[in-house]
Formats: sequence, C-alpha cells, structure tokens
Amino acid sequence: MIRISFLSGTRADYSKIKPYIEYLSDRPDTDIFVYATGMHMLAKYGKTYQEIEKDFKGRIHIVLDPSFRETTTSQETAHIISAYDKHLTADKIEFVFVHGDRPEALAGAIAARLNNIPLCQIEAGDLSGSIDDSIRHAITKLSHQFLVSDKAAETILLQLGEEKSHIFITGNSSLANIIPPLTAADKRKIPYDKYAILIYHPVTTLSAKDIQKEVKTLMRELDHSGLNYVVILPNNDLNHRVILDEYKKYTQNPRFCFFKSLPLELFTALLKQAQFLVGNSSCGIKEAPYYQVPCIDIGSRQHNRYWDLNLSCFHHTDTAQDLNVLIQKIIRQQKKKRLLSFRQLFFNRLNRVFTPDFWHPNIQKEFRRLAFKKSSLKPGRR
Repeated sequence: MIRISFLSGTRADYSKIKPYIEYLSDRPDTDIFVYATGMHMLAKYGKTYQEIEKDFKGRIHIVLDPSFRETTTSQETAHIISAYDKHLTADKIEFVFVHGDRPEALAGAIAARLNNIPLCQIEAGDLSGSIDDSIRHAITKLSHQFLVSDKAAETILLQLGEEKSHIFITGNSSLANIIPPLTAADKRKIPYDKYAILIYHPVTTLSAKDIQKEVKTLMRELDHSGLNYVVILPNNDLNHRVILDEYKKYTQNPRFCFFKSLPLELFTALLKQAQFLVGNSSCGIKEAPYYQVPCIDIGSRQHNRYWDLNLSCFHHTDTAQDLNVLIQKIIRQQKKKRLLSFRQLFFNRLNRVFTPDFWHPNIQKEFRRLAFKKSSLKPGRR
C-alpha cells in the first residue's frame, strides 16, 4: 500500500487530476489523499473544495488548508510550502502528484522534493506564455515522473534533460471525466437557450493598466455583438481585480450571466452546447476543440500553445478590437458535433503507466546530456 497525495489549488487543475484520482482510488495498493488549497478555499471563488468532497468523500482522504488567505502570490506560495510540508509529514506521504504551471503546484513540488518524496508532474512539457512556462519548467526539474498530453510535450522534456523512460503520454486527462446531461435545475441557472462562454484571466506579465484596457475593449465588443454570454470569473493571479472591476459594470446587463465558478460537470456540459468560447483560457485549446466548439483566443497568454495547431475552429487575435468580425464569422459557420470515446482509452493507458516501478524512481535525479560531436566541444580561442 502506497500513500499518495494530490495537491489541487484551482477548479482548473482539479479537472485535470480528477480522472487520475478516480483510477488510483479503485486500486487496492493505493491510499489516496487530496490536499485542497488556494482558490478552492476562498468564498469569492465558490469554495470549490466542496466539489472534491462531493466527488470523493468517503472514498479518499480529503485534507483542507483552512488557514489559506488571499495575499500576494509569493506570500501564498510560501504559506503552501509550509502547510503542505506538515501534511506530507503528518500523513506519511510516499508519492506526490502536482499539475501544470500554477504557484500552488510549485509550492507542493518544493515541499515534496525537500522531503525526498518522489514527485510526478501532470501535463508537464506544455508551452503557454507569460510566467507560466517558467513555473512549469521549474516544477519539471523538481519532478521524477511525467504524465504528458502529446509527443510535442515529450520533446520539450527531452530538451530539458529528462529521461525518456520517465515520460508517459496519457493525453488530455480532463476529457476522461464523465459528463452527465444537464438537469432541470442546471438549466434554470442559465437564462439563455443560446450563449457563448467568456473566460478571461489576467496575464501576469502585463501591467494593470494594459489589462484594464484589454478587458474594457473586450466587454464593449461582446456587448455590441448582441449575443448572450456565460461569464466565469478569472483566477486569482496578479491584477485579477482589474477584470472584476470591469465586470461589475455589466452585472445588470441581461446578456451577461456571471459565475464565481461552476462544477466541472456543469461547465463541460455548457461548453459542449456553447456557440463559441472567447477569452484566454487553455480550455479553448485543450477541451473546446474536442467538442468542436469554436474558440476565439485573445492576447498572449496561450501564444506558445497554439503554434502548431491546425484547427478550423480555432481563431486567435492579438487584441479584442474588432472582435465582432470573428464572432460573425463563427456564427455563420455550421458547427458539427463528433465526439470520440476517450475515457476507456485513457484508463487503458494508465494500466501501462502505473506499474510498481513507477512509484519508486531514483530519488537522485540526473541531467540527461544531449549527444554532441567532439568537434563541438573544443574550447574557443582566447
């Protein structure tokens, strides 16, 4: 029996780790803990740790971080390192999973690594933009095992000096979640038959002034479109309050319906039926194409993610100015729905990944050097 901890700080990373928790919680050789911190604990984001309790209470150990407070990103990261360290020690954790590129994941990775606990990074090797790549790759250098979305991510990890034998291509895990149909109660929460979804997060390398200008233009253009929008509030990155302040101007506008957060199942069901997705969330690249929902990606937050995309339903614009040109183009296009079965394929892949050797990597990592020709290693002239 191995004691495993998953750290989750946001509604987004929970959608990625949930299928892994489901798979491993059914195995007799694992004892699963989920440590909820960050945005999960805050009322302004809907106290989304309750979703974890609803999904897994009684099946796994759910550990909450009630002392988490919203301060600055660096202070929050320091707090999580300390609080998660206590969980690792008290619950005698033997293996840790973290996801992606968030500061919460970096904090968990630091705590695990400094306690000599093997660490696996989910969705390692992706590229996005802003400070996210730096955080993601920092977590990579602390990790021992890697679950990646595709071959391109594997290539990035090899460039970072990781061993191929520790990299496992599992695909986009969020597509393995079971999505039930909308209930009558769910439908009552959404006042529209037709709608688009807006998710716009702060870009941490932009100034508050630039973000304010961008979101002001975005909301003006969406308002002028005459369409209905389900708006999911942004994450708690630097300058998120600038976005919230602009949203407040539209709370009485009947074409905008705002949510702090939505349960994973409800959000995905809504996404499947949306006319399009607009904003700068990775959902527009990772999930929307699977459901053949058009996406309008704005700005630089995801710019390293779509460099090799060849999707007719994906559109990018550097600015929200003249956004309605793209919107009208999308509305004119006929949307097809062709969903493939992914869940069983995903779990079949995990059967090959989680072998006994997976849990016991060499705790002392080594950097894998690229092969150089001897001539390229000659010292330069002095």
